[in-house]
Amino acid sequence: MTITLAERERIIKKMDEQFESDLRMRKESNLCGQKAASTYKQLSLLQKEMRDTGSHVMDLKDQARQNARNIEAILNRADMKMFE
Repeated sequence: MTITLAERERIIKKMDEQFESDLRMRKESNLCGQKAASTYKQLSLLQKEMRDTGSHVMDLKDQARQNARNIEAILNRADMKMFE
């Protein structure tokens, strides 16, 4: 089976197009991987910040409870009862 020059050029053109398509797809895949890694890193930082904020909120809640107990203790003292 002989291949004419025109067929050879067409085959080479298709191979070049496939090669370019593969390169483009690889670049897009690499870019997608980089974006995924960046998103993961940002989410890790956000998760850490969320844990720190949650800890801070718990500390504030504990302090608020302690303040409420202190106020109740002050209001229940005998010298404060005469103001009622």
